[in-house]
Amino acid sequence: MKIVGINGSSRKGGNTEILLDVALDEAKKNGASTSKISLRDKTIAPCDGCMGCTQTGTCLINDDMQDIYSAMLESEGIIWATPVYFYSMSGQTKTVMDRTYALTFPKLQLASKVGGLIVVAGGKGCMNTANVFHMYFSSNHMFFAEFASGYAGERGEIKKNGYALQSAKEMARQVVALIQSHLTYPQEFDTPLHRFIRNKYAL
Repeated sequence: MKIVGINGSSRKGGNTEILLDVALDEAKKNGASTSKISLRDKTIAPCDGCMGCTQTGTCLINDDMQDIYSAMLESEGIIWATPVYFYSMSGQTKTVMDRTYALTFPKLQLASKVGGLIVVAGGKGCMNTANVFHMYFSSNHMFFAEFASGYAGERGEIKKNGYALQSAKEMARQVVALIQSHLTYPQEFDTPLHRFIRNKYAL
């Protein structure tokens, strides 16, 4: 059972990464093999809309995103972690999310995987951000746990937030439990958008 954590914070050792480490440690205690990807260490270009992936299911941009694709596909669980910037996810996180469009062809390659989420805000925006991820999980036919959240500003302040620490642990346990449930999204169901795109590009 593999779970990968994707850290979308540019701040090394910041509050978002602290909560992600708590979650991954809890997942490991519950039997998972875990790994972490920090986007601040990666060079990832934005999606250029070439639509080449609709033909192959592979993104044509050759950068660090290729390793992230492999990690996501090899894992049963994917935990995203992001700070809130202007009421939404960080730019690095959104770039990676956009690039996973390639994984929706020729089928939804993330289907039946389990999604987890950690959101950290200075004051507002956790729910706005979580809503986007819930739509993302749903459109990819993923199962997802309750999201973990916390409010903190100064580096390390999240360690004083008992609720945030506990919610990260609970989310991780839920991700493990969902993986162990071996849930499978019915393959005969597909989204209208992707049916349309596949027909349009004769996939």
